[in-house]
Parts: sequence; C-alpha cells; structure tokens
Amino acid sequence: MALAAQPLSETARTPSIPATLAAYWHLLSLDAPTVAALWCWSFGRAAHIALPRLAPLLLAVGTWLVYVADRILDGLDSVNRARLRERHYFYLRHRTAFLAAGALVSPIFAWAVFTRMSPAVRLEDTAVFAVAALYFLLVHIRERAAERWLPKELAVGVLFATATAVPTWARAGNERLALLPLIAIFAILCWLNCVAIESWESTAEGAPAHATTVWAAQHLHGIALATAVFSLGLAWTGPHELARLCLLLAAALSAFLLFWLARCARFLTSMQLRVAVDAVLLTPLLLAAWMR
Repeated sequence: MALAAQPLSETARTPSIPATLAAYWHLLSLDAPTVAALWCWSFGRAAHIALPRLAPLLLAVGTWLVYVADRILDGLDSVNRARLRERHYFYLRHRTAFLAAGALVSPIFAWAVFTRMSPAVRLEDTAVFAVAALYFLLVHIRERAAERWLPKELAVGVLFATATAVPTWARAGNERLALLPLIAIFAILCWLNCVAIESWESTAEGAPAHATTVWAAQHLHGIALATAVFSLGLAWTGPHELARLCLLLAAALSAFLLFWLARCARFLTSMQLRVAVDAVLLTPLLLAAWMR
C-alpha cells in the first residue's frame, strides 16, 4: 500500500533562488544524469575521442529513466517507510506526472538507441544494462538477499561509472589501458557518494547497511583523502596530456570536496547534504575549457 504523500519540509522550501533550483535539480532526478553526461564527455576528451553529441544526451536520458523508476518503487515501499526522504514524497505527490513523462520519453529513447547508437556501443551498453536491471530487480524484490552478496552502494557506484565510460570505452581502441585509472577513480568517487548518502540518511528503524558500507562510512574522510592524493599522484607522474591531466585534477578536487563535506555534515540540512554530495562530482565543469 502506498504511503500518503507528505509535503516538502521547510528545509526544501527556501526563498533563495539558487537553493531552490539546486533542490529541484535533486528532486526531479536531474543530478545523476548531469553527472553522467559530464563525465561521459570528459572521458571522451581524455581519450582524444570526439563522441557524437547524442552520446552524453542518451546516457543522461537513460540514467534519468532508471532513477525515476527507482524512486517511484522506493516510494511504494510501505515496509521501510523510515527510509523515505524528500525525494520519495515528492515522487508520491507527482507520480502520475513522472509516469506520463517516462511513458513519453521511453519510446523516443529506445528509438534513438536502436537507430542512432553504434552497434559496438549498443552491445556494451546492453550488457551493462542487463546486469544493472538484474540487480535493480533483486534489490526491490529481495533487498536483504541481494545485499548479502553485493552491497548496493558498491554496485551502484561501479555500474554508474561503467555505464558512463562505455561510450568512450567502445571507441577507445589502444587508449583503453590509459582510461582504466580514470574509470577506477570515478567508480571510487561514485561509491563514496553512495556511502555518504547511506550514512547520512540511515535511521535506526531502517534495514542495516552492509558491513563494507558501514566500514567505508566510518573511514570516509580517509578514503576520500587517499583518493584525492592518488589522483594527484597520477597527475604528477603520469602522461602530461592536458585533457587527461585536467580530469585527474577534477577527480582530486571532487575527492577533497567529499572529504570537506564529510567534515561539515553536521552543520548542513539533509537537503543541502543530498544536493552537495552530487554537486561535488561536477568539478570537470571547472576545467572544461582546457579539455576541449
């Protein structure tokens, strides 16, 4: 039985226009698609590949559809109601509109995938999607069983990073080996993003997190700092190609910002934290002019 929709809390209602736009960037599930499209483009630049303009857009739309489905299903879960947050109540209030938008966008998205995407990219995307869909179903049907063999934070982080890299990876050829460290660092950042969200939003009434997630949450500062140092080390010692160097610096900055955010978490509202933890992954924007 679906829960009754609740109004947004006062933390989500703010007279500040930038804060309001940031909140709705999250509530409308535009945060993850933005991050995916930006890093997709960045991977292409780092590998010296001019991706089709449609590639980041298709990735963003596909990501949005997945997140819409996930949040609608989460909102229908009356058993774990303690885990519901602003975004879930927002989807409950506007579920019909999101379902209509999804029904309109999905066939256009499918048509573009099968008529505009290269066969190699489509094949690798299909493999990633199949794994993601299987895990998605397991999480919503048998969450505890799925969590025992693969923590959702790690699964989401790796799958998100992999899907983001596929358009470049499928076209990279000899550049694939050089891409691996960048993809691995982004996967770690995505994993830390999920760990931070789980840690900050967890409640005593909710299902216990996986042991690896609990450990990562307890050591979030150290892991984020180590990721930043590792990224800077690669930037210092690796090949000094400008686009790749910029992306490594952006990754290091994202890790430092995650470290800072973890230190300041107690001073921020839940909505501010939720927006900020995704916003720190937008650092390639700061260096985009040098990655062209």
